[in-house]
Amino acid sequence: MKVLLLTGLGALFFAYYWDDNFDPASLQGARVLLTGANAGVGEELAYHYARLGSHLVLTAHTEALLQKVMAHASGPSKWIT
Repeated sequence: MKVLLLTGLGALFFAYYWDDNFDPASLQGARVLLTGANAGVGEELAYHYARLGSHLVLTAHTEALLQKVMAHASGPSKWIT
């Protein structure tokens, strides 16, 4: 019981003092490798990184679906296939 309580208190302490210093501009021009980019989470991440201006390297099982993702993505990204 004590271990569980200490673990919980440690997690709360860590969450309270967490310093989130993520800068979206740091992804501008960065190369990002996405696997499974033809559907689901990979597809949404491709759209997100494209909006941030990243250079995308996309992989998928089906090239036709991958072409659809590339056509629908917006932003100044450069595609590397």
